[in-house]
Amino acid sequence: MIAMSLKGLLLHVDETLGGEITQIEFDGIELLAYQEWIKPNNARENNALSQARKDWLTNYRGGWQLLVPNAGSECEVDGVFHPFHGEWSRTHVSIVEHSDVLLRMRATVQTSIVVERVISLESDPERIKLTTTLKNESDEPTSFIWGEHPAFLALPGDRIDMPTASVANSDGVSVGNWPASSNANSLDVVSAEAPYESVHYVTNVSSGWAALRRTEVGVALAWDARDFPHVWLWRENGSPGFPFFGQASLVAIEPASTWPGMGLNEARKRGQAFTLLPNETRSTVVTMVPFSETKFPVCNVTVGGQIDFAS
Repeated sequence: MIAMSLKGLLLHVDETLGGEITQIEFDGIELLAYQEWIKPNNARENNALSQARKDWLTNYRGGWQLLVPNAGSECEVDGVFHPFHGEWSRTHVSIVEHSDVLLRMRATVQTSIVVERVISLESDPERIKLTTTLKNESDEPTSFIWGEHPAFLALPGDRIDMPTASVANSDGVSVGNWPASSNANSLDVVSAEAPYESVHYVTNVSSGWAALRRTEVGVALAWDARDFPHVWLWRENGSPGFPFFGQASLVAIEPASTWPGMGLNEARKRGQAFTLLPNETRSTVVTMVPFSETKFPVCNVTVGGQIDFAS
């Protein structure tokens, strides 16, 4: 496990699982949902289930993952098998550079793409900057999709702010515009209902940002909507059975290049996949900014860390 720190920010990163961020602490307050629950057994410590989605979930304890070159369902594309949520998120990465405020990681995936991930801690305001760069080191075009997968701790009544967009349920059926409702609960309010689980797709966002106004320290996210035009919103609170057995409680706000979560093969059919030409490179930046609790809605966030509030 690798540690990083700057003033009030403390991070821990697991280089054996694609640079997964397992902890983000700000002024002593934990922001991420991450728990070493007893069940299920971690697939790395037990016989694999031979089912990509279930294997991924046995390793999952919360935290923040990068999903690339696949996100969502496992699939096969051009003779290459893409596991659930992408090969990178379960890859042991190479550490290229490490200091208290910067971590540079690199690994290849089966599609000839080399992925470089840089986590840096920035000041004024204190924030986390995630820079992801993909390069196609082959003589043939290759396709990919990508997404960020952060899961945050949240309490009932905490609020979620996003820009104007359409919302669809897990079946891809429209349920209106943001904020829509699910089971009589507005999606912009963290529900106290338990057990409860829902997945919704906030599609074609007008701007790349979102915020979770938590009871103590809020978290604001900003990204380039050309890279991530959609958001997967996953809310989980004590749902029974595999894989969490009632132990998980989280809100995941996931910038994504595609929707619904059907994987790279379906994304190509829907015209949502990206293509890298031979030796072509593509980069994107995502920022997370902690902020003080407020009753005022967030109305914009920039990758430079500026947060605007509605009066």
